Amino acid sequence: MLVISLQGGLEEGRAAMRKKADAVEFRLDLMEKEAIAPLRKECPLPVIFTGGEYFDLEPGYVDIPYDSALKVPPGIKVIRSYHNFEETPENLEAILSEMEKLPAAIYKIATQAHSTLDALRMLTFVQGRKNVAGMCMGDKGAITRILGPVVGSPLTFAAPKKGKETAPGQLTVEELQGIYHFHKLGPKTKIFGLIGDPIDKSIGHLFHNDALAECDAVYVKMALKPEEVASFFEAIAPLPLYGLSVTMPLKERVGPGVFNTLTKKGNKWEGSNTDGKGALDVLEERGKVAGKTLLILGAGGSAKAIAAEGAARGAQILIANRTPEKGKALAQEVKGKFLSIEEVANCPYDILVNTTPVVPINPEIIHEGTVVLNIVLGETKLLGVKGCTTISGLEMFLSQGRKQLERWGFPQTDP
Repeated sequence: MLVISLQGGLEEGRAAMRKKADAVEFRLDLMEKEAIAPLRKECPLPVIFTGGEYFDLEPGYVDIPYDSALKVPPGIKVIRSYHNFEETPENLEAILSEMEKLPAAIYKIATQAHSTLDALRMLTFVQGRKNVAGMCMGDKGAITRILGPVVGSPLTFAAPKKGKETAPGQLTVEELQGIYHFHKLGPKTKIFGLIGDPIDKSIGHLFHNDALAECDAVYVKMALKPEEVASFFEAIAPLPLYGLSVTMPLKERVGPGVFNTLTKKGNKWEGSNTDGKGALDVLEERGKVAGKTLLILGAGGSAKAIAAEGAARGAQILIANRTPEKGKALAQEVKGKFLSIEEVANCPYDILVNTTPVVPINPEIIHEGTVVLNIVLGETKLLGVKGCTTISGLEMFLSQGRKQLERWGFPQTDP
């Protein structure tokens, strides 16, 4: 059940209780004392008391430390909690065994996640245990809060609004309901997601969850470093995860190729790339690229996909990159030409595509009449270049995102 975690005073509590949830947690240690009794009387939902007793107010549940000997009156259910604010221990099984020495309706384990691997370990630990609620604190643990219903965790705590979180990494009710369609999630829900680092600026969770709103599916973001890739695929094996978007720096690390999309087929993962087709489709809405000169800034995974697709559609490819070795290798792959960044100012081209996080050229040197595509979301340096047709990274993102959904079995028109 989705539980609003309540703190503060009377009016704040009343506003929180109007939000769509299944239960309300009264954080008695954080609430104004004079607000507790009136709010309990007014609350139409099941109530959990945490951080105090007040048994005379007859909560539905009381949340106490797992080893507490507190005598709880009959009729009030007990949640026994273990908290670890330092790490997610390896011995979760042993911890639960110790907790189960005393009876409870629900056993709650909350730990600090230092990586997505910690969060995945918590999810797979909870999976299949009907009365065990497991969650990880911190940004890396957010997926345990979103995916609780998928693995059968009986409790997910949410903040009534930003700034009112009672635990680090807690999402708001609006985020869980509005973005992730929390109340639709369950054991049959298919999981999709983004892996890479950094991922904080990605809007993939907004786009994909909107597109998947009518499907029994959810999309989450998972920060992942290159050295964690092998462990990640071992960790997700028990989970119903069927598709992945891949961003930097993992596009060349998840398989023998440059992949921004992974699709699970049976017990195997198949890699593909929608960056190239997504970018070229957007460009060709402004005119065919065949016979044109396409200049690409950068030589990473996205640049490789766009260069290959551009060459396949008949464009002459130029690669400009700060590291000559990578730039020359890519130019050779697509039978193109390498330029240094300094040579860009004096080189003729029809189309310019920037794939680098930091634009390496001064926009003032771009030739008038050029079609300019900056694939980096949020980067505006190349938008509105005088005398040019400029395209934001959002257009390409939407184009390649629709193609990812198609690879995962969700045909798209215009989500």
